[in-house]
Amino acid sequence: MKTIDIRRLNIYGTLVLILMISLMALPGCKKKEEAVKEDGAGGAAIPFKVATFQGSEFSLEAVKGKPVVVNFFASWCGPCRMEAKDLEKAYGTFKPVGVEFIGVAVDDTEEGAKAFVKEFKWSFPAGRDASGEIMKAYNIFAVPQTYIIGKDGTVKYIHSGVIDEEILTREIRKAL
Repeated sequence: MKTIDIRRLNIYGTLVLILMISLMALPGCKKKEEAVKEDGAGGAAIPFKVATFQGSEFSLEAVKGKPVVVNFFASWCGPCRMEAKDLEKAYGTFKPVGVEFIGVAVDDTEEGAKAFVKEFKWSFPAGRDASGEIMKAYNIFAVPQTYIIGKDGTVKYIHSGVIDEEILTREIRKAL
């Protein structure tokens, strides 16, 4: 008869627990103070177009020469809800100096995304990536994720997780 080594079983159980806790710390699940800048800044921003809920079309190419904040969000995303008001505040601060903002709803319904924009009173353009092409091009695997693109069309900053007004202000000023 085989005996069970309790110490080995405890070690395996501990390792499984550590793995589970590590998986819970993925970017879209991070708390505000845990969000970090991701590698990948410095390359050319991938051009995209998105039909906005306001009835126009946002084109990244059309705003080249201006800094752009691109926020990927979803209506069902708790962390997205946490940062929504700070995005609107930052837009109010930086719109007068020519900074463009665009919210891109990913993995979401049009109704849900529109309701989110209305609830948080976003005055900047927002639309839904219905095909998933923008999400794929920008490697969005979790939301929220925010890109700050400089006047030259290069990605200056990438932030996964909740972004706050202080970080937005600091990074937008760097891109001006």
